[in-house]
Amino acid sequence: MQQGKILHIGNQAIDQTENMLLFFGEKATAGLAPYSVIQKIAEPEKINLKVGDKIVFGQQEYQITYLGHLVNENLQTIQHASFVFADAPQDKLASSVYLSPAVLPKLSPGMTIIYG
Repeated sequence: MQQGKILHIGNQAIDQTENMLLFFGEKATAGLAPYSVIQKIAEPEKINLKVGDKIVFGQQEYQITYLGHLVNENLQTIQHASFVFADAPQDKLASSVYLSPAVLPKLSPGMTIIYG
């Protein structure tokens, strides 16, 4: 298991109608920052998620139902993933993690994220 910490939540990062959150590391561009949750992962190179693993946002636990083929590499390098809180559609995104239950977590700066 690896831990991350939410550093900043962009003013347009959470949209209750979208059921998706974009996470990036501290080097997110100024253009992405307003739409992103900025995180710092202690040892991102050790992340190796798979379907069935859990991701915990604070005390809110989710199960991975689909994992795009770019997710682990993106988390390891730029600490990026798109978290989708919905059933996986036919056309899945390569950089997305689909999570169950299909409910957005309540996020706050300083919150711990547990991967795995």
